[in-house]
Amino acid sequence: MTVLNRSVTDVLAQQPTASKDCYVLLDAQDWMNDDQLNALWDEISRTAAPGARVIFRTGGREDILPGRVNHGTLSRWSYQADASARGFRNDRSAIYGGFHLYHFKG
Repeated sequence: MTVLNRSVTDVLAQQPTASKDCYVLLDAQDWMNDDQLNALWDEISRTAAPGARVIFRTGGREDILPGRVNHGTLSRWSYQADASARGFRNDRSAIYGGFHLYHFKG
């Protein structure tokens, strides 16, 4: 294991294109401004291999990406509403309001 004290965006910027299969973000995006959120999702989209998945939690119930992440970037991803609802029901952490899953379309 390697511990890095850097932003996920910066770490992903150093990774090869289409090299990652999954991303776990917890609730970090709740604290990002729109520029930070877009920079993160640009790097996630660049480094995502076909079929990659992103899971994250939110403090509130609603997905925070629509209307904040550029449409061109977000349109490359498919929101998995049913799986997100199941993930929330099965989430053993009682402090989050939402659980979300996106699947990379390419």
